[in-house]
Amino acid sequence: MSENKGPASRRPRVVYVDDEPFVLNAFRRMVSISGFEPITFATPGEALAWLTAQPVNGPDAVEVVCSDFRMPEMTGLEFLAAAKRVAPGALRVLITAHHDFDMAVDAFEVGIFRLIPKPWKRELLLGTLTEAVESVRLARENERLNRLVTLQAEELIALNASLDRKLARRTEQVIGSLITCLDYRDEETMAHSKRVSLMTREIAVRMGISEPELTDIEWGAMLHDIGKIGVPDRILLKPAKLTPEEWTIMRRHAAIGFSMLSRIDFLATAAKVVGDHHERFDGTGYPHGKVGQDIYIGARIFAVADTFDAITSDRPYRRAQSDEAAREEILRVSGTQLDPRCVRAFADIEPETWARIREDARHWAAAHAATGDAEPMNKAQYLSVI
Repeated sequence: MSENKGPASRRPRVVYVDDEPFVLNAFRRMVSISGFEPITFATPGEALAWLTAQPVNGPDAVEVVCSDFRMPEMTGLEFLAAAKRVAPGALRVLITAHHDFDMAVDAFEVGIFRLIPKPWKRELLLGTLTEAVESVRLARENERLNRLVTLQAEELIALNASLDRKLARRTEQVIGSLITCLDYRDEETMAHSKRVSLMTREIAVRMGISEPELTDIEWGAMLHDIGKIGVPDRILLKPAKLTPEEWTIMRRHAAIGFSMLSRIDFLATAAKVVGDHHERFDGTGYPHGKVGQDIYIGARIFAVADTFDAITSDRPYRRAQSDEAAREEILRVSGTQLDPRCVRAFADIEPETWARIREDARHWAAAHAATGDAEPMNKAQYLSVI
């Protein structure tokens, strides 16, 4: 039976098992006076039953388990090995008058903290208990701090995720507002901008482009014609063929768009797509006549997507052509108008992908018009995308 089973205390809890009653009494008196809470047992079985019912962590967890070596039921080493399983956070001390080299080796293989000769010296025993308690409490404090750090890290991750969602939403609103400004002036719908942005992203993925550049390129494709805001209505909305002078003004929209977006930090990369989206691989494009690799990769990818969408969409001067006809034309101008590497990536994409993108863009534009996130379309334009 337990010989000292008082209520839980803030003092360090030290368990000791010994089959000699006078030794238990001496142990209790000495360690109690020294500020510990002694909990003593005459048999290992009683001690294990009591330890099993105790908390493994927290202020009431046992700090130290001590044992004599020669006892009924089991040896002190066997008991301490069993105690490790039921009280893994406690340190174990073997106190014995029977000690030799082999026994010491066995003791440390069990994982005891210290081996103390019996009869013990007061200073050695109390010093060992003090050191063991400090080690246990330091380990438990480290565990507590690690749990706290982990919890705070998880909270920080959740906060960052929330901020990322808010930023993504606000970014989408900014881009939607910019497109709305353009669509109020131009006859093109939001669905066109969304189609070419999704097509551009699909090709970019096939080319191995990763985040964050992937999304930057998609935004640039979405905003490719934003510079048309700076083109006068008499030119932008002119139903007849433009004069050479008017074409000169119209072609400024790429540079205007680049100037607008490059001043916005998170759209600086997207601005490169806008600035180069009318350049041609062979150097015959505008506004700078860039050649080949000098053209930003996002703009080269966009040029393929835009060509494909232009051919497969209705225009005032012609009906939409089939995807296969557009594919053949893109392959024909590979190396002149378009980057061959981008064309190869485009050609590898399954035909059903384009049908899915058109459907996604149609739903996206209709949803944005309906919710008021963007209101760029008049009735005729709205009906054209639903």
